[in-house]
Amino acid sequence: HYLVFPETRYFSTGVVHNLSKSIKFSPYIKMRHGQTFSATEKYLYVIANNHLLTNSSKSEEIMRINKNNLQIDKIWTFKIWNGDANHPRYIHNAVFVNDHEFYAVFHNSAMKRFEYWHVTRHGNEWHPKEVGASGSNFMRNGSPVQGFTYDKRKNQFYLAFNDYILNIAKNSKLLRTSHFNSGREIEGISATNHDLYVELAERPELFRGWIK
Repeated sequence: HYLVFPETRYFSTGVVHNLSKSIKFSPYIKMRHGQTFSATEKYLYVIANNHLLTNSSKSEEIMRINKNNLQIDKIWTFKIWNGDANHPRYIHNAVFVNDHEFYAVFHNSAMKRFEYWHVTRHGNEWHPKEVGASGSNFMRNGSPVQGFTYDKRKNQFYLAFNDYILNIAKNSKLLRTSHFNSGREIEGISATNHDLYVELAERPELFRGWIK
């Protein structure tokens, strides 16, 4: 299957300069590789971690940021284990769907599978639950996940690798593989209503496609 994006935005130097007038900066957020960045009505959410670690038992941080002043409002430290501490799940990619839940994907390269986790907040605690697992590495060249999002309308996930996008059901069944020949890497994806947004790197381009 091939994706068709009827609308594309190219960001030239002049456009970026004009947009930067409206950008606010916060010196307090340690994003590392920045693979998890989400927004709700009042807050921004960042998961701070070390993108070089795999299957690590180290803790990660969820940072909640107030949109009004870009100050960190709250920090949670968390770990995800599958059964016990000998089976850690170090999260690189996640998407917050509201202020009380997020979905995360974990690539277990040793077992050649991707796991999908639903994490919900009860009071001041976050509780993880595995909702599915795909028995494949998907990409033979070992490419990391470069985009992960959740489509609330269709209850589905999207994974992005280089210029491939995989559409995955919530129960982990692979529904569709899409590919476009850009020769470049995807840096982020987002599903909103009927639209799938895709950002490419080097030169920055933003694509918008329709989700059937």
